[in-house]
Amino acid sequence: MSGWSEYRVKMLLPLLLLIGPKTAKFPLTIESIMRGPALVGHAPNGLRWSADGSELRFSWAKADGSADPSAKAYIVKRDGTGLALEGTRPFAEKPYSFPSLTSTGKTAYIEKSDIFIRDPKSKRPIQVTHTTDAKENVELALGGDAAIYVHDGNLFKATVADGKIEQLTDIKPEEEGQIVDTAAEAALAKEEAELFKTYPPSGRSQPGGGSRRGGSASRLRSYGVSPSGSHVVLRITQPAVAGKPSDVPNYVTRSGYPEMIEGYGKVGEAQTRNHLLIVNVKTGKKIEIACPRAGRVPILRWAPDGKHAVTWAESEDHKDAWLVGFDPATDKTSVLWNEHDDAWIGGPARSMQGWLPDSSRVYFESEKTGFANLMTVDPATGDVKNLTDGPFEVSHVTQDVERKRFIFVSSEGSSFKRHIDAVPFDGGPRVKLADYSADEDATFAIAPNGVDVAVVRSKPNRPAELFVNGVQVTQTPTEEWLSYPWVDPTVIMIPGRDGTPVPARLYKPAHWHRGGPAVIFVHGAGYLQNVYDGWSHYYREYMFHHLLADKGYAVLDIDFRGSAGYGKAWRTAIYRRMGGKDLDDQVDGANWLIKNLGVDKNRIGIYGGSYGGFITLMAMFTTPDVFAAGAALRPVSDWANYNHGYTSDILNLPQDDKEAYRFSSPIYHAEGLKGELLICHGMVDTNVTFQDSVRLIERLIELGKTGWSVAPYPVEDHAFNLPASWTDEYRRIFGLFERVIGPGYRRKR
Repeated sequence: MSGWSEYRVKMLLPLLLLIGPKTAKFPLTIESIMRGPALVGHAPNGLRWSADGSELRFSWAKADGSADPSAKAYIVKRDGTGLALEGTRPFAEKPYSFPSLTSTGKTAYIEKSDIFIRDPKSKRPIQVTHTTDAKENVELALGGDAAIYVHDGNLFKATVADGKIEQLTDIKPEEEGQIVDTAAEAALAKEEAELFKTYPPSGRSQPGGGSRRGGSASRLRSYGVSPSGSHVVLRITQPAVAGKPSDVPNYVTRSGYPEMIEGYGKVGEAQTRNHLLIVNVKTGKKIEIACPRAGRVPILRWAPDGKHAVTWAESEDHKDAWLVGFDPATDKTSVLWNEHDDAWIGGPARSMQGWLPDSSRVYFESEKTGFANLMTVDPATGDVKNLTDGPFEVSHVTQDVERKRFIFVSSEGSSFKRHIDAVPFDGGPRVKLADYSADEDATFAIAPNGVDVAVVRSKPNRPAELFVNGVQVTQTPTEEWLSYPWVDPTVIMIPGRDGTPVPARLYKPAHWHRGGPAVIFVHGAGYLQNVYDGWSHYYREYMFHHLLADKGYAVLDIDFRGSAGYGKAWRTAIYRRMGGKDLDDQVDGANWLIKNLGVDKNRIGIYGGSYGGFITLMAMFTTPDVFAAGAALRPVSDWANYNHGYTSDILNLPQDDKEAYRFSSPIYHAEGLKGELLICHGMVDTNVTFQDSVRLIERLIELGKTGWSVAPYPVEDHAFNLPASWTDEYRRIFGLFERVIGPGYRRKR
């Protein structure tokens, strides 16, 4: 090598080392985007501090670029250094956890139909009974002086000293009966006859076929014993005879024959009810706790000292809940709090309660102020105290017993941001411990010293990562994915027609031209927040919106009425009118795009999955002059076809509120279709069943509608699993928009 050549190598080598190997630039294509977890991995979770607080254990799945990565166990030091796989070095100590209550050490068990007690102080077990009667579910009571057990569906007490047996309850299953209500089934059959003219030949269908699930009243009942052993609490269930199941046929099977997947019962079917029966073990007195109206009552939650207990009873119509207290000293019950809503109770405040460690107060959440806030109540006096009280949401409440404070996630200050706060048990100033984000899977852990904080948080353009005391520990996405300039979408406020500002994320093309096209994305789940300072659960859609913007589309992603994070009035604005204000917000978003960006009013599309698919159908059927193209993915077309738990909250029961279901179900508005509609649905969807789309397709056929198409996915459930399916679906969505409102736009509507 010549001197000059050697000199050039020496001069260029540091520069070459500085540049290093080039990272492959991320290709913004549908095929690349739909690799999903292979690109962005899975966020850290399961955070657990060691007992001395020196290290943190967690689970994490870093993306490898080729396949959905599996989670592995990791350890990191409290200063954020020393990240290592758990197997490569031992964990400092066992994971830290809150201490649990301890008992006398005695245990009871059943052997050959008799009850025995094992006492640590005795070398041999003590035989309590000498009978051949079948016994189940034995528990100790009265500090170990008695054993409670179930026989033939009733409770019995066996005294340890003399083996005397006493029957505590005399409950006969036939006295409870069963709840049978076929009104929903009859209403659905009547609706079917009104909607459709054509059915398969009788040899290919089984009208009225299928059996009703459910048998005789259960003879086994769950029960618990109070900490002092003075009372036994039974949860007595009045079962409901379930209607025909919404079974899902699976056509792609190993056997080659169709196989049925058991589904849920439809909304409006009879629901199981229950009440509590409390038995004073000493006196035999019985106290009942039941909902003032038909409903459900969970098992009692006892104070640590055993002097009081509470439960959160909820009515079957979801409009009332009662925090009920029980005093074992007097055998009396009292209502400590009533949560009422003319629509339905819910949100972060639904059925959450616990005890302070000194047993002085019960803590719970309430939407009484219009937002989910933290409260406590004294079970002895009924005195209620607000620990937070403002226009913000509180969630994920835990206790820091050593420092006598609550730790929780709060949106105080901004609906789009979250932080971890602490407040004393007795109330007082709130202290911010760390920033957080509203990711569905985000989590945090406070170290035993109450100071060190491990938190999983994200940014709008970066997936969630683990931070320990502010130091970023993980990097989950691939370098390839990180090479793309992912944007932080602009948050805008759309003026709603009722004067309410509606939050949205805006993706605006770098070289936007007035008269261009726009797409509105509708998130799913109904009660979910998607406009916030953090990584979206809809990360594939997030990347797809970049592709749309790159092709010249403006994209709007709206937190419509019914979304989470904005209080009770926002949550319940869709009561009895799904496809009302929530759809108005999409239309107002379209008008905002026209007025502020100059979007061509004839070139607006809409798409979304699940609830977003439902809104897309409502948009295409009831506001056809606003949206020229729509892609409805796994959509609900008829709410009378969906499950009870979700639907009955919002629309009541189909047999009782026909108007609400007719207004809210797209299948009744299908005659309004003018634009072009794409329907995509997994055929083994056990959430929104494929039947929903099949019935809608038949309706469109009978109405003589054109301009619609359907893409079934034979092996996919509600959430798609295979990248190939995601890719095919989004190729079709993109193709629809390109053809109808994109560069191929020709039609004047």
